[in-house]
Order: sequence, then C-alpha cells, then structure tokens
Amino acid sequence: MRASTAARGALLALLCWAALPAPARAYEDQVVLGLDIGYARALANDDLPANGLLSGLSVDIGIGDAWAIRCRAAYAFHPGGRPLHLGLAGAEVVYLLDILELVPFFGLGVDGILTQREDDGTGVDLALHAVLGLDWLVTREWVVGLDIRAYALPFSLADQGVDPVYLGAGLRLGYVFDRF
Repeated sequence: MRASTAARGALLALLCWAALPAPARAYEDQVVLGLDIGYARALANDDLPANGLLSGLSVDIGIGDAWAIRCRAAYAFHPGGRPLHLGLAGAEVVYLLDILELVPFFGLGVDGILTQREDDGTGVDLALHAVLGLDWLVTREWVVGLDIRAYALPFSLADQGVDPVYLGAGLRLGYVFDRF
C-alpha cells in the first residue's frame, strides 16, 4: 500500500508540475537569422544611378524583452551607364513592440559603406541610419518582415560617395533560434 501511495503522490506532483505554465520569455533568449531582398535608392546626387536592387543577411540577438541588436551585411547594385556597387555592413539597436503575431519595430544604427564605380575606384563612407519595420511571426520559428532604412552620410569620405541620403526598403525572411 505504501509504495502505491508514494507512486500516486509522485504522479500527482509530476502532473501538477507539468500543468504549470512555461516561463514567459521574449526576445532576450532568441537569435534570428535573416535573408532580405529589396529596393535601394540613391538621392540628392544626380551623378549616380538612382534605382537599385538590394540584398542582405542579418543576425538579430535579443538583449531584453523588447530590445535587439541586429548586425547586417548587404549588397546593392545600381545599373546604369556607369553602374554603382555598394557594400553595407552595420549594426542597429531596435525596439520591438510585440503585439502577438505582428511586431512593429524601430531603431537606429551605424554603417560602413563601400562604394565602387567604374572609373571612380573604391570609396568608403560612414552612415547613420534609422529603421522602421513590421514583422509577422508566421510560426514560432519563422518571421516575414518589411523594413525601410534611411541612411544619412554626414561625412562623405568617398569622392563619389552616396551623399547625403540613401534609402533601402526590403522584404525579410528570418528563422528564429532559442539561445538556451
């Protein structure tokens, strides 16, 4: 009798423990790997081809329940008589407004921009940017998002830099990993 009473007690304790809700965790325990494609536009410099194709890779690391650091590398191609190639690498801090499946976000970042254009050589620019976007959490593992980045190039280190404003808009697909 005692063994069955102890077994029943252990089973009851196990069932009660299993019925407890899981601890709430948000972005601080997640890493998101993303791939994006979109449109790029060089503004305020008539010498540059304005319209371009943009593609990129990103890694988001949650640092709080609503904050993340996003590292991103991208390439943009602007076709034209003298095509423009850009490589962008940077980091941004984003604030995520988690509203169930839809997650609006905004943030600020800093980038290095490598420019290459026929007959102009290679140049380097420093950029500051703002980002505004919306993610849709399709499942716990998959994210589809839209974002717009406005880049300001305050120093224009390159002779043929993309100054003073550069825009990028993209569609992103991301896969969510739990860090722990």
